[in-house]
Amino acid sequence: MNPFAQTKLSTSKLEMNEMKAMLPLEIREGLENGNLKMVDAVIYSSKALDNATSKELMAASDNQKEGITNLNNRKLEAVQYFMLKGIRLRSASISGEAAITEQNIAEADFSKEIDPKVANGELEILVSGKTAFPRNSCSVFQTNNSVALAGYHELDCPRLIAPQSEIVPTLRTYGSTGGRVVVRIELFGCKIIPA
Repeated sequence: MNPFAQTKLSTSKLEMNEMKAMLPLEIREGLENGNLKMVDAVIYSSKALDNATSKELMAASDNQKEGITNLNNRKLEAVQYFMLKGIRLRSASISGEAAITEQNIAEADFSKEIDPKVANGELEILVSGKTAFPRNSCSVFQTNNSVALAGYHELDCPRLIAPQSEIVPTLRTYGSTGGRVVVRIELFGCKIIPA
């Protein structure tokens, strides 16, 4: 047992190693014989909030598209166990009055502080229908650039996500954002992939 496990000094790789016993035998053997490996990973999805006060930030109908999401059907691929160590939430305002397009979303500037109605809202993440991140205040993502990665919240309780598990992050905002706000969620950690 590593003394840094389940602390801020831990890494997602260390957390994955601590939970190796929970992995299926074929995954453990694949890691040991070099057929599988652990790599840094960021799962992301960007969505326009429209006028909704509750929005799933990943959809079952999503397909990988650069700048929009890097998951299909909000699920990890086969063998891709993922150790969730941190969450980042950003928002951007889209100018104009025309309907927001995927191009608008992919080109959105997420460098500013998150929208106040988003910051005063709540984020919840379900994995396979079970709570992985209960409804928490989005104010934890208001960092005022005081950390290296604005909008990043490191988890005290990392979570192992199995392949093909449906990941459903739901954002509940404090009132409508006026239909011109785009939100990007990023899940930080490490995942297992073929070597």
